[in-house]
Amino acid sequence: MIGKNSFSLAVFAALAVAAVFVSCIPKGPPASKTPIDASAAAASGFRGSVSFVEGTVTIDGTAAETGAKVRASARVEAGPGSSCEILFDDRNIVKVMQNTTVVLDFGRAVKEIRLERGGVAAVLKKLDKAAGKDSFVVRGPTASAGVRGTCLCVWAEPDSTYVCACNGTVHTLDASGSNEMTITASHHSARIYRAKGSAVSVETAGLLYHSDASVESLAAKIGYKVDWSKAD
Repeated sequence: MIGKNSFSLAVFAALAVAAVFVSCIPKGPPASKTPIDASAAAASGFRGSVSFVEGTVTIDGTAAETGAKVRASARVEAGPGSSCEILFDDRNIVKVMQNTTVVLDFGRAVKEIRLERGGVAAVLKKLDKAAGKDSFVVRGPTASAGVRGTCLCVWAEPDSTYVCACNGTVHTLDASGSNEMTITASHHSARIYRAKGSAVSVETAGLLYHSDASVESLAAKIGYKVDWSKAD
């Protein structure tokens, strides 16, 4: 028969062994109480969200909806009378216009839009700084437009690309890397790069495909007011 003192010693020994065992279990990191930051969101594959959609618009083949996340690499198609607006990196917004097909590549420091047909307008106020380079490029079939932060509109036809520096500075060149120029404007200055055989001509153009009101409306959605009296 076990005495009272012996029983107490046995219990004490068992508890001591248990304490040592528990102390040897590896401890994981404490649960984070902070929200996921932008870099973590980017690592997850998403870089933007749909802030507005009208009509028939698909993103990677799926019907676009307001609030939907947009991957860093995505194909956007807008049908007749349709459009959508995509926000990325807090204070940048791109409008995909009607009858447009674009491929977005927002996963690198230099964001890029490949414009297969139709047009886009953008107000860009918070871009990553790429040393010595434009931070945002729109590529059309006959020309490309690069900026470091401005308002612009680009529209592509099969044999031409329209580029407008709505408010700010846009660097343009044709698909062969020629006809390079810098356009700075406080209130819309546009060029059309038009293919003629193997050559590409550049023509001054007026205000097409967009308006003051459409640019101002887009800017307001990121809390920015366009000052048409000076180039941004």
